Amino acid sequence: MEFTPHLKRKRSSCKEVLKLAPFPLRDDGQRYKGAFNGLCVEVVDAQHAPIRTLHDNGCYGKGSASRGGPVSGEADETLLLGLEEACLLGYYLGVLEIRDMLGNELSWQAYVQAALDYDRQFIYKLASYLYLKSKNWIIKSGIKFGGDFLIYKQGPRQYHASFLVLVQVSGDAMHTHYVAKNLKGVQRVAETSDKDVLILRLNQLNDDFDPALCTPASLQSLTIEETVIRRFNYTSFVQSKQKQ
Repeated sequence: MEFTPHLKRKRSSCKEVLKLAPFPLRDDGQRYKGAFNGLCVEVVDAQHAPIRTLHDNGCYGKGSASRGGPVSGEADETLLLGLEEACLLGYYLGVLEIRDMLGNELSWQAYVQAALDYDRQFIYKLASYLYLKSKNWIIKSGIKFGGDFLIYKQGPRQYHASFLVLVQVSGDAMHTHYVAKNLKGVQRVAETSDKDVLILRLNQLNDDFDPALCTPASLQSLTIEETVIRRFNYTSFVQSKQKQ
């Protein structure tokens, strides 16, 4: 059976679809300023680099005083970036300057080490994030549904999430998502909100791959396999075959 993702448009966006750039590239050479606080990267508003623009061009982060983007109107609202999206903006696109709480700019290696101290799976989630971004998905945190990411077509303003994404590392016995009972629970949670579960299984081609010493180039040694978990609906399957 040919697989197609759910693309469920939100009613409020039927009349107007925002057409925004997928990446917040800057021609003036100015960079956004962010501080890694141990949990995320917090970006402050600035006259030359407003956080509203950063969020809208690619739907990065969420407002510290808002449910989605920074729209509260409060002067001290900041933009909270996940570890993976901050890494993309800072070390791949070069539009974000990441510093620690003491004001010292973090190198790639220092940022990776700090992120691994918080989440030992960071490197594998980063590889998965970049993989999904290369397929033009809008990516948000999936923690409220018990997963790693939620992915959308165009963004949460226009569409509901199509997939709840789980990141699996080959040979990782500590990952509990993939016990049959737990996986079924995650699938049922996703199903109640009309999402499918997408498992990204990462395989290490090099036995000596060390996440703590990872570089952007060494990430290319990881391969990713996709598995979609969806309950088989016999009636829909028969109807789709009849239409063909």
